[in-house]
Amino acid sequence: MNNHLGLKISIIALSIMLASCGGGGGYYKEESNDNIDIEEPIENSEQVANSLKIELSKLSLAASNDSLVVTVRALDANKGGLEEVDISLSIIDSTNNVVINGKSVVSSDENGNAIFIINTPTTSSNITELINKGFTVKASANAGKLSQEQTITVNGNKDTTLDTTSIVLFETTKSTLNVRGDQTTLILTAVDDNGAVLPNQAISLKIKDVALNGVQYVAEASQTDLNGQIRYTLKMSESARSANYSAEKFISDGLNLEANFGQSTTIYKYKLNIINSDVPKPVGAITVAYNPTTIADSANGVYYYKNISVQVNDIDGKPLPYRDVRMGINSLLYVKGGYSFDEVDGTVKYVYHPTAGCNSNNSLSEIVNLDGQEITQLKPLNGQTVQVVSYINREGQPATDNKYTTDGNGRFDLQIQYPKIFSSWLNIQLTAKSLVSDNLIVGTTSLGLSYLSNDVDITSKNGPNMTSPFGTSSSCNDAN
Repeated sequence: MNNHLGLKISIIALSIMLASCGGGGGYYKEESNDNIDIEEPIENSEQVANSLKIELSKLSLAASNDSLVVTVRALDANKGGLEEVDISLSIIDSTNNVVINGKSVVSSDENGNAIFIINTPTTSSNITELINKGFTVKASANAGKLSQEQTITVNGNKDTTLDTTSIVLFETTKSTLNVRGDQTTLILTAVDDNGAVLPNQAISLKIKDVALNGVQYVAEASQTDLNGQIRYTLKMSESARSANYSAEKFISDGLNLEANFGQSTTIYKYKLNIINSDVPKPVGAITVAYNPTTIADSANGVYYYKNISVQVNDIDGKPLPYRDVRMGINSLLYVKGGYSFDEVDGTVKYVYHPTAGCNSNNSLSEIVNLDGQEITQLKPLNGQTVQVVSYINREGQPATDNKYTTDGNGRFDLQIQYPKIFSSWLNIQLTAKSLVSDNLIVGTTSLGLSYLSNDVDITSKNGPNMTSPFGTSSSCNDAN
């Protein structure tokens, strides 16, 4: 049966620029092809990213003693991952409280992922300022010529008069535009800090330096639809650009967008890359979404299930029916540590104590063959596997070769299952691949494995995931 989660987790869509998860509040992609045979694109010796996508393990962060996994993806024109792109991450925080735990420059792996961990301090003298303002992460690539930012809200013991409203997520059908004239579809999604979409809400959109760049937009609606989304058509032309604003300056500045939700004072930013050449034209996109507020318990009490839905669209957002899609799962990061039952503000609570976050940057890994592609797989030293999540059609019905076909509406539904003992201790990435007009399109979304609060017994002090299967030490280089 379905139960509401007792922790903050949030929706991820591949077409949205975030991904989020819960895990107890810690670390944390017209014709039909019957037989899909997907081959990876040939790699270039020097990879130049077309765009960057920032995925977060959760949408908001606690002001003290909390961690967040930031996955930055280097993407090609069809939003497939690019390997060996150097990606740097910086933090824009006026309080200087938020720090990167580990390297700030990481080379993307074979899936285009560069993984960073950021922390908030145990204590801070200016914690209220951090809660009020939040902070921003900025990812850069292509020797600093390509960048993307994401605003992150911060939670704490806020006064009820302070801003606690929602988050705006960005996605575009094209993330690189031609300075001489181009257009793209922009999708804004409103979600609350638990990740639930918010229909019938107003989102304010602003184009920075519009008097100079002359970019215009047309909204399809005045409020978000049932999926919490508003679509805009962005149009730019050389004739509309100010004579005092050169093409070179526009290319340098990029097209910067700002949005805020309702009466929220938090501004969310997004940047479109502007170039002076023919822009690679994408052929489609895959959206992967999951229910952010419920998971299901298996009949035998050993597994959790989470509902997943996949949508395949063409460049104009029209669904592509009867399209073959292959699903995959990558393990991004495992966490060491445990839970304890501690008294917090006079109440006994199930408290998360992560001691180490281990990824391919700081943990042993091995190269394995997956469908003819070399994949870097994490290898915990205590012998525990990270390959614990699988796709199923529904309970008792496993997926066949992880291959699915979209229905008449361009979508299909499935589930993932995972053992309860791994909840809170593993971050994964769901992947979807399909061929559209003989082009491979790839989509991903990241999430952490979450648990049901109903499975925690405060009286008997027992929970489904009290100790990490990967160990409890503070080092990724030992088996403890």
